[in-house]
Amino acid sequence: MSQGLLSRFHPLHRMEKQRSRALQEGTVPALAKPLFEAALPSPDCLLSEVQCVVLDFETSGLDCPNDAILSVGMLNLNYPILSLGSAQHYYVKAGHSVVADTAVINHIVPETLMGGMPPEQVAGLLVDALQGKVVIAHGAWIEKQFLHALLGLDDNTSLPLVFLDTLAIERSMMVNTGMVRPDLRLASIRENRSLPPYLAHNAFADAVATGELLLAQVADIFGLKPPVLGPLVRRSAN
Repeated sequence: MSQGLLSRFHPLHRMEKQRSRALQEGTVPALAKPLFEAALPSPDCLLSEVQCVVLDFETSGLDCPNDAILSVGMLNLNYPILSLGSAQHYYVKAGHSVVADTAVINHIVPETLMGGMPPEQVAGLLVDALQGKVVIAHGAWIEKQFLHALLGLDDNTSLPLVFLDTLAIERSMMVNTGMVRPDLRLASIRENRSLPPYLAHNAFADAVATGELLLAQVADIFGLKPPVLGPLVRRSAN
């Protein structure tokens, strides 16, 4: 099968069709519409040619319908530069959603969230920050499902965002190592790669740590060749 034919069946082309169809059907909520108006990049686009945002949510649990976003951390990555000066960290007014188990882990208590932003305001900030960008996250299914709910999208409408998932990318790189159940937690992967320790379960620190990990993964995958978006998207879909 030729490279051109393979490209036609790339996940990015399917996502672009879904994005275009959702706009034409007119069912996209007004808040989310800017995300749908930005065309997706092609698989052969160089990573250096796209703008990326590293995103992390701290949540009250993993059951999206019943749990809530407690804090958001994000910063820009314009390959190969991870921009600490662009970092943002927000608490979300969701004190009623805090539970003891997650508070022990992320140290977010109801009092912390009393001065947080309303979810609607956070949603608007996220739309502005992510429009036309590639999103980097570790275990991206968490950010995907909570963002999908926050924006009020229906079950038949997919997020029109390209995600690079450092957890899935690392798993794809371990396929030939013989490890049956590799530890894919962010802190464990960083330790195995001799990256410095960090303050885990803080949205800002997790975002920085995820961005650093992606840069290390890209270096391993592409070596001295210019990194291309398409292969990273395929690995993220595994």
